[in-house]
Amino acid sequence: MSEYNNKRRSVRKNVNKQPKDETSPELFRNDQDNGGSEDPPPAGVTTPATPPDPFDPAALRINPNTAAGAIGVKRKLVVLKVGKPDKMEYCRVHPDEAYRIDTAIVEDKTNRESYLVAPVLWPELPDFITLVRLCVAVNRHGTAFLWPAKLPDPNGRPMDWHTSMLGAQELATKSWVRVQADMSAGSYAVFEATGNLPDPEWPELSMGELLKLAFKTRFIDSINHPFLQELFGAA
Repeated sequence: MSEYNNKRRSVRKNVNKQPKDETSPELFRNDQDNGGSEDPPPAGVTTPATPPDPFDPAALRINPNTAAGAIGVKRKLVVLKVGKPDKMEYCRVHPDEAYRIDTAIVEDKTNRESYLVAPVLWPELPDFITLVRLCVAVNRHGTAFLWPAKLPDPNGRPMDWHTSMLGAQELATKSWVRVQADMSAGSYAVFEATGNLPDPEWPELSMGELLKLAFKTRFIDSINHPFLQELFGAA
């Protein structure tokens, strides 16, 4: 009986001395007890960074200090209308006299367009040219245009239509005005805005650049110009 017990004790000691398998349940339990933490990467080895979330609200939120510069735009003038202001819109005229010019145009009444005429041709076209004052103007929407007003005939009696339009241009250098034809009075009625409206923003172009922009395809500098040939019945 004692010999049998001695053998059992010897077997138990040998089992306890055997190395434990790394995948044994006991080691797994020990890893769980330690929080399941992994060993840090070796020195010099970097782990790939998590890519940023493109829909992170913090990354998409507008920064008030930089938003204006990031989304600001500046309007570029590519065309410039020539004509009277609409009767329903208020407008201003540039106060600098460098932005107004007394000159001659030929009116295409069919297409409602105006042609600028070179001074050398004025003596040859007395029956076609119209003497006007062209002023740079801006409406409440910030749209610039050239506003023509007919000049009084130096050899005739001044017409109320002409003088009232010229008066509207002059008043518009200081105030926002609206111009509407008054058929019963035979002149233009001029309405001055009474509200505290902001000053207009003027185009950053010279008068010469604005004239070129407005008349780039409608400048008559030759008697053989297609529009004149049409007027003469030669084309």
